[in-house]
Amino acid sequence: MSTNHPTNRKARADFPPFFQSCYNFSLMSALWTSPLGPVGLLLGGGTLLLMLQRRISDQLRQILPVALILAGMASWLLLRLQPQGAGQWWAWQAPLGLETALGVQWDNWAWLAGWLLFMLALSALILPGWLTRAGFTPLAFWVPFLLAASLLVITAATWSTLLSAWTLMLFFTGILAGTPSQNAARAWTFLLLSGFFLLTTPLFNGAGSLLATLDSDALNLQAQLLLILAIAIPLGVYPFHIWLTPGASRPRGRQMALHLLPGLAALHLLSRFQLPLLGSFSWVTLGIAGLLGSAIAAWLAENAYTAWVYVIINRVTWVMLALSLSRETGLRQMLFALPTLAIAGIIWSLISNHSQSRKMRWLALFFLLGFPFTTGFPLNLNLAQLATTVLGFPGWVLVLLAQTILIAAVLRPAVSQPESETPKSYLPAKRLNWMLALTVIFGLWWGIFPAALARTAGLTPHGIYASVLTQIRTAGLLTGWLTLLLPLLLGWLLARWRQRIFAGLEAWQSRIGAVAGLGWLDSLLAAGFHYLSLGFGFAADILDGAGQFGWALLALLILWLFLR
Repeated sequence: MSTNHPTNRKARADFPPFFQSCYNFSLMSALWTSPLGPVGLLLGGGTLLLMLQRRISDQLRQILPVALILAGMASWLLLRLQPQGAGQWWAWQAPLGLETALGVQWDNWAWLAGWLLFMLALSALILPGWLTRAGFTPLAFWVPFLLAASLLVITAATWSTLLSAWTLMLFFTGILAGTPSQNAARAWTFLLLSGFFLLTTPLFNGAGSLLATLDSDALNLQAQLLLILAIAIPLGVYPFHIWLTPGASRPRGRQMALHLLPGLAALHLLSRFQLPLLGSFSWVTLGIAGLLGSAIAAWLAENAYTAWVYVIINRVTWVMLALSLSRETGLRQMLFALPTLAIAGIIWSLISNHSQSRKMRWLALFFLLGFPFTTGFPLNLNLAQLATTVLGFPGWVLVLLAQTILIAAVLRPAVSQPESETPKSYLPAKRLNWMLALTVIFGLWWGIFPAALARTAGLTPHGIYASVLTQIRTAGLLTGWLTLLLPLLLGWLLARWRQRIFAGLEAWQSRIGAVAGLGWLDSLLAAGFHYLSLGFGFAADILDGAGQFGWALLALLILWLFLR
C-alpha cells in the first residue's frame, strides 16, 4: 500500500479510484492511529473471553468484560489526541479486480458517536442482572462484540463495509434478544427485516452503489424509504418496537445494551445521507401518533419495568420526530439528537435501577424532556415549529398531550416490578453513582457549552450551536417555553391526582394500555405468518405431492421451450 489520503470532500467523492493508494498504518500503531485498533481490541479480547470462559470464576465473568470495555475506551480516547487527518482513511480493495471494496472513515463526528457508544456499553455492563446459567455462555461476553460491530457501522466508508458491519451488529443483537428463548423468533424476524431493507437500499439506488462512498451520492425515494425502515427497527421507533417488548422482563443492563447500542449506531447513520423523505407529512404524522401511543403505553404499564422500556421507546420516537421537523441537514441536524438520546437513556436506566425517589426522577426528566442547559433543548425548538402552521397546530397539541402523559408516567408512584433474575453484582456498589455523575457532567457540559459539542464533532460553532443563551433567546413563548413547561405542569398534576381522577377505571386503563402497547399487533402478525406458512405448505403438497407433479411441470417447460 502507498500512503495518500484526501483532505477535502471533493477528494472523498472520488473514492473508488482512490483504492489504488490507501492510507498506510502499521500494526503496532493501529491502537491509537486507526479506528480498527479499538475494534480489533474488542473483538480479540471478546474472543479470548469466549475461549477461556470455563476457566473463569463468576466474579471475573462480570469484571473482565467491563475491563475490556475500559481498555477499548482508552484506545478510542487516544484517537482524539492524534493530529488532524491521522488515521482518517483506511481502505482495502478485493484482489483479482472484484467489484467490491471495504473502507473505514474516521473523523471527529465518528469519534463522538463512538465515545457515546462506549459510555452506553459501560453503563449497561455495570448494571446488575448479568447472571450466567450453568453451561451457557455469559451474555456479558457478547457486549464487546456488539460494541465493536456498532463502531464499524459508524466508521464505515463504503456500502460494502456498512452492509457487513450491519449484519454483524444485527447478529450480536439477536443473540442478546433471544434470551429468554421465547423472544428469539420475534426478535430475529424483525432484525432480518432490517438487514433485508438495508441490503436492498443500494440495489434500488442504481448500479455501482456498492462502490460509492456513503456520502457521495444522493438516494432516490425508494432507497430513502428502505433506509429509514432499516434504521427504525434497531432504533426501536414506535411502532417498530415490538421486538423490544418481551413477555418476560430482561434485566435492565441487557435491555439497555440491546436497544441503545444498535439504536445509537443506526441513528448516527441518518447523518450520513440526505433524506428529504424523512420530513414528509406522512412521517411527521406517524411520529406524532407514535409519540402519543408510546406515552400512553408507558403511563398504563402494569409494572415499573415495562414503563421504563416504553419511556425509552418514547424518547427515541421523540428524537426522530424532532429530526423530521428540523430545517438542518446532515451533521448539524444530528448534532444534538445523538448525545441527547445517549445521555437521557443512560441517566434514565441508572436512576430507574438505582432509586425510586422523586428527586432522582426529576433529574431524569431534566434530560428526558430537554430542559434548557441540556442538549435536548434545541429539539424542543424543532417540535415547536408545528404551532406556527395551521396544519401543524393540531399535531402540536397532540405532542403536548404526549409529553404530559410521559411526565405522568415517569413521576407515577413505584409499582410492582417483576425480575427475571435476582440482581447480583461483584462490582463495587458505588459504580452506578460514579457513572451517573460522569454522564450528568457530560450532559451539562455539552448543554451549557454547545460550542464545545460542536467543536468535538468537527463543526464551526455559530448561532444555536455556539451559545446556550442564543438557544434561550430563540425560544419564543409559544414556540419554545410553552411546549416545554405546560406539559410539565399538567403531567405533574396528572401523576399526583391519577388515583383521584381515574378511580374505578382500572379495567379500562388496562385495555387501553394493551392496545397502545401493540401486543395485539404482534399476535396478529404471528398468526398471519403461521397461516401463510400453512397455506404455502398445503399448496406445495397439492401441486408437488411426492415430486411427480414437479417432474411433469419440468417436462412441459422443456417441451414449450422446444416448440416456441
